[in-house]
Amino acid sequence: MHLTRRTLAAGAALLAACAGGQAPQAPAPADLSALEAASQQRPRDAGLMTQLGIGYYEAKNFERAHAVLSSALILNRQNFPAHVYLGLTFEELGRYDSARVAYTTASAQARNAGQRSEIENRLTLLTRAELRAAAREAIGREQALSAQPPTANAVAVFPFRYVGSNPEYAPLGRGLTHLMITDLSKLSRLTLLERERVQALVEELALNETGRVDPGTGARSGRLLRAGRVIQGSVGEAPGSTNLRLDAAVVDATSSSVVATGTGSDQLQQLFQLEKTVLFRLLDQMGMVLTPSERRAISERPTADMQAFLAFSGGLEAEDRGDYAAAEASYAAAVARDPNFAQARARRANSARAAQAQQVTPRVLAGLLPGTGFGGEETADAGRDQSPGTTGRGPILRTGIQVTTPSVGTTLTTRVGSNGPVSQAPTTRPTLPETLSSDNPSTPGGLLGTIIIIITRP
Repeated sequence: MHLTRRTLAAGAALLAACAGGQAPQAPAPADLSALEAASQQRPRDAGLMTQLGIGYYEAKNFERAHAVLSSALILNRQNFPAHVYLGLTFEELGRYDSARVAYTTASAQARNAGQRSEIENRLTLLTRAELRAAAREAIGREQALSAQPPTANAVAVFPFRYVGSNPEYAPLGRGLTHLMITDLSKLSRLTLLERERVQALVEELALNETGRVDPGTGARSGRLLRAGRVIQGSVGEAPGSTNLRLDAAVVDATSSSVVATGTGSDQLQQLFQLEKTVLFRLLDQMGMVLTPSERRAISERPTADMQAFLAFSGGLEAEDRGDYAAAEASYAAAVARDPNFAQARARRANSARAAQAQQVTPRVLAGLLPGTGFGGEETADAGRDQSPGTTGRGPILRTGIQVTTPSVGTTLTTRVGSNGPVSQAPTTRPTLPETLSSDNPSTPGGLLGTIIIIITRP
């Protein structure tokens, strides 16, 4: 069967990417029939197979994409686009552990710091999906988990619900949850579950506001999370007062009984002291004797600015709904008010990575240049990091691919100079290996160079 020029050029460009060379231009929407036929004729062509796998992914045939991309990686493990698209495919299939492995492998093959950063951002975004999947798995195994004793010293803090009427204070439930987890984690005898893990279970259980403070629900959730104790409660304006009221309880996951309660009321500006007063009451009722150093550690405050803490709480709320851009903005507002707010700085950086990952398309993530098609009409590297030293050989050479229908033994030569790529007419050099040479021997990897692509029979 005669192969189209576009298909041949696509395969050649992807081969260059698979070999760790210059990023190819983004292909036009895949012609699956042509790619399938081409791949059957050339079953050991990793570039064509990768292109076919991408086509299946874009057609949402994820099982087939998985099989084809895996086969492409058998042919060539140094295949960055295939590793990336395999990770994306695993995400769609709900195989998040496998997706993480694929992305980690791709990161090791990245051409520069910018590409590695994009992969790391994707891994940050993957975490939320992994937690939701773990929560669904736990719910599916509820009967088996309920028959097993939970970990006695493990503590899960349920999201505190806001029961007031001031929208400005609504995020405080998230902020207080984070604060209690942070304080309790300073006690080495306790193992605190991550706030995000507990939040994922709450979302999967679709608990309403009342259910989040019901002792029976707390006990059930503790068993699902393998936590011996669950802390749950609420915050809101005290009746007939401008004070905030905080209520909290500790539920035993085995017996569903409430083993400790704490209540307090104070002005917003005294929120940190209010939280610590209630927490100390809970710990006392639980029979936990604290050392002076433990009390001092728990008494530490994350910030002296309550407006910064409100902004921080808003960031947590935005994270929980998956709006990482809004979360980053909230954390930035918290840092602007208190530059020493370390937790806000850390979460701002994490949210920025997740927000960036949400904006990166699969093709950009895989190192395929967007919007030009495999024809060689455009060859710029779409803003990739090309500063000296990013590849270990100086700036990255730009490639050019001549549109032609070559025969076996044909060599396509593109010479890159200061005025851009200049394609030479195809010549027949059947005895030459694939070659990359520099026009300036004293400057390895400089902007002057020759790229030779040889088409050989499989």
